[in-house]
Amino acid sequence: MSLKDKDKWNAKYESTAGLDERGPSQWLAEHADLLAGKGKALDIAMGEGRNALFAASLGYDVLGVDISEVGVSRAETLARQNNLTIHTRIADLDHYNIEENSYDLILCFYFLNRRLFEGIRKGLKPGGILIFKTFTVDYLKYSGFKREWVLEKNELREAFSELKILDYNEVDEPENEIAFASLVARKE
Repeated sequence: MSLKDKDKWNAKYESTAGLDERGPSQWLAEHADLLAGKGKALDIAMGEGRNALFAASLGYDVLGVDISEVGVSRAETLARQNNLTIHTRIADLDHYNIEENSYDLILCFYFLNRRLFEGIRKGLKPGGILIFKTFTVDYLKYSGFKREWVLEKNELREAFSELKILDYNEVDEPENEIAFASLVARKE
């Protein structure tokens, strides 16, 4: 990321009314039964915090990391409004290191930085859960994204193959102009 990325995301969050009424990602909510609600959680590229807040509501001690001060500020405000506690860090994820063997849950939604894959694997504690969802190469048909911003087919599954894959799918929905891969995995 860069100062340009930071400015882009700050502008995006400043120009919207907020995402506070959207609730958590459907993929996360569908897999809530796998979550113990205890321990530490990391939400990578948390944005306005909808998934971080959901994890906190389940009982996790959550750290949300994002480059946007505006997004982080909104997440903190939503946490206070909902009587939840989250910890936040403003960071450029191109230079962020995940603490090893520290997290019982790691979330990453609609963000891709392949450099973080190893850190995610090492950052999970044994028994820790990874829930990851982001765009695939098929999304290029519907967007102005660059190829390096999207996953290749089966890339997410392969990147985390040393974890126990609990659920995985790749979807291309032309009617909704979206294509993504979703993964739930546990570190054994």
